[in-house]
Amino acid sequence: MTLANQESTRPAIPVTAQVLGEAEALSDEIVKDIELSRKPISVVILKAVRLACLLNDFETQQAFEAASSGHPQRSIEPVEKLEQNIAKGKAVLPNAHMMRGYGGKRVLYDMDRATEKLAGIRTVIHGYATRKYYEIKFSSLADDVFSRIRSRVDSSIGLAIPDAVKKLTAAYDNLRSNNPEDWANAVHSCRRVLQDLADAVFPPRDEVRTRRAGGVETPIQLGSDNYINRLMAYVEDLTGSRRFEEIVGSHLRYMGDRLDALFAGAQKGSHASVTNEEADRCVVYTYLLVGDILSLGSWPRDDNTG
Repeated sequence: MTLANQESTRPAIPVTAQVLGEAEALSDEIVKDIELSRKPISVVILKAVRLACLLNDFETQQAFEAASSGHPQRSIEPVEKLEQNIAKGKAVLPNAHMMRGYGGKRVLYDMDRATEKLAGIRTVIHGYATRKYYEIKFSSLADDVFSRIRSRVDSSIGLAIPDAVKKLTAAYDNLRSNNPEDWANAVHSCRRVLQDLADAVFPPRDEVRTRRAGGVETPIQLGSDNYINRLMAYVEDLTGSRRFEEIVGSHLRYMGDRLDALFAGAQKGSHASVTNEEADRCVVYTYLLVGDILSLGSWPRDDNTG
């Protein structure tokens, strides 16, 4: 069964947790219907149409619809017709030795042909439902992991910088948009959160530190604009693990450089440089970094000296 090439103009269904839950249950139901022969394919394929619709897979949805209802111009017989041909063939099999005429042979030919076509359709539906089930299952597991991280970070950040919770929530909501400007706003929210965190744990100061790398000492400014340097200084002051400093420091430098570059691009009026995937990564990284940094201290604090 080939997939239709014509794109559907039907509106997309918002992919919410409820929709994904329904799609996961439906895909599992379809697989069991086929493996246990619980339902005829004419019923199962309608469930597959619904599954594709829930996942906004319009191309596959159209292909299943064409197989279900038939498409005379493409010589596609309806699934129900194929099932009827098989039923007719099975009905005459006990008397097949008496059916020597063209009509009897035609019935048996139609049964064999329908059986072959139905097997192919069954295989396609089973493969599609199985693949989607595991994709949704993995997505749900990843979402559960991130939800636990988000809950833990929201709790601790609410004590350190309460306003940042709103910014992170706004960033998370912006990820669901199809508008690149919203993705850019999500990235800028992450930048503001890290700036607020730096102000809370390691306020700006005139002190200049040095960092030695490759035999060269580099001055490290800790002023108002140097929020990544201040976060790194905070981590260095509180952790006794060099490995922890290196890992968090590496992530901080990457995030700082990328966030500043994206922010500079936005100031020039360009949002096209922010992709949905990159915005997703920025939000996840921000949660991980904030969680790691806040795990080093206790909140609320009695002072703001860092």
